[in-house]
Amino acid sequence: MCGSNESTTIPTLLAPDGQTYYVTQTEFKGPCKSNNVHVQILGTILAPLRVDWGACSRRWLSFTGVDGLIVDGSGVIDGQGEDWWGDALLFERCDGLQLSGLTHINGPGFHIYVVHSKNITISNVTITAPENSSNTDGIDISNSKGVTISDSIIGTGDDCIAIKGGTQFLDISNVQCGPGHGISVGSLGEDGQEEYASDIHVWNCSINGATGGVKIKTWAGGKGIVRGVIFEHIIVNQTNYPIHIDQHYYGSKEQPQAIKVDNVTFNDIHGSCTTENAIVLDCAKIGCTDIKLNEIGITSVDPNKPASTICNNVQGTGTNFLPGNSSCFH
Repeated sequence: MCGSNESTTIPTLLAPDGQTYYVTQTEFKGPCKSNNVHVQILGTILAPLRVDWGACSRRWLSFTGVDGLIVDGSGVIDGQGEDWWGDALLFERCDGLQLSGLTHINGPGFHIYVVHSKNITISNVTITAPENSSNTDGIDISNSKGVTISDSIIGTGDDCIAIKGGTQFLDISNVQCGPGHGISVGSLGEDGQEEYASDIHVWNCSINGATGGVKIKTWAGGKGIVRGVIFEHIIVNQTNYPIHIDQHYYGSKEQPQAIKVDNVTFNDIHGSCTTENAIVLDCAKIGCTDIKLNEIGITSVDPNKPASTICNNVQGTGTNFLPGNSSCFH
């Protein structure tokens, strides 16, 4: 397929409807002669059980260096992840990737992982894993630029979408998230790493029954910066931490350095929380700067535990946000 140089038709690998295909660990490697390569899945692709993987790589299906890749269809990718947890579908150095229409279930770890790629479109995907399955992120984006994620339904045991270091110009819209840990920038700065993420827009999304809402999480002791993030027009329903900046995700609060968080906007976010922690902006001593809370309305589902806003080391502004905290910004 990758060796085809047909100029009139796009080389296509088809998994027809009505069939289940047992697929072992497979890597598709480019570069390809054709400008586009098409993988169309209409049936079910089934991963081997953990006992059949032996000591091999923890990645199941991977595409490396395949530019102009189109992966679509109405089929199902089943990672059988309830038996164990490793990575399901990896796209590395796949510029111009278009991924749409598929249902991804029981990923053995991250369901969809995009790294070192640019100009990516992910749309109309459904991702499902058990709520108690750890590290089963729906979509992870790392070291990639110009990514659009839209019109998708994601419910897992970890982040619905995780935005990792090196990500720039990411747009997320019309995503239904839950259960899971919400939509996250991070975590960043693990074990003192220097990492960056910028120009991120998350809008018109809903988060239901998740432990987290929209959040930024960095390790104490990390280096780098998160800048230019907008979360807006978000509905949260029965979410533990609807709005959260956590600069002490792991590591000691006494660490002298931290990833800088700057120019972050939370706008038009409404709904309910299951704890008192409606808004938590827990910044390191270096501080979070230019943080904006606009038109926020979050109430607790428990009348005995009224919602609150907690702020540490935050510089910014707030307009019409509830629960209010007059001492939040300095």
